[in-house]
Amino acid sequence: MASKDEHSKDEPPEHAPFAREPLKEESESPAGDWPLPPSWMWGCTECTVLYKAMKRAPQVVDAARAAGGPGIDYDPMDTVVSTQIRLARHIATGHAEDVPAVDEGCDRCVSDVKAEQFPAVLMLEHRARHLFAPPSIAGLI
Repeated sequence: MASKDEHSKDEPPEHAPFAREPLKEESESPAGDWPLPPSWMWGCTECTVLYKAMKRAPQVVDAARAAGGPGIDYDPMDTVVSTQIRLARHIATGHAEDVPAVDEGCDRCVSDVKAEQFPAVLMLEHRARHLFAPPSIAGLI
């Protein structure tokens, strides 16, 4: 029987239950680095629950795919994206004063402001993503 020490090197530490290996594109570029969320988010129970669900979503979806057969959509609700949207919506509506200002280096931020046609909450949701998602993801939605 293997000792606990032999298993510990293969398992994430207990204090990081949602840790995962970075995707290749995430590890090769600062644009793929996940930012450390601001401390105020950890003071909000809903932010914490939504953030943990978002970080865990890729593992849950990958496990379902690995357990099943080919040709089946094991994520019909697009869990990875929808968890990000839920967290961004919560921040935009519940913590609007903490949403960062327009990032002049972000094409999406600049484009939203120039277009002057999007609802304010959608622009806030996008800017909220800058708090918890890498630029490569925040710029997509």
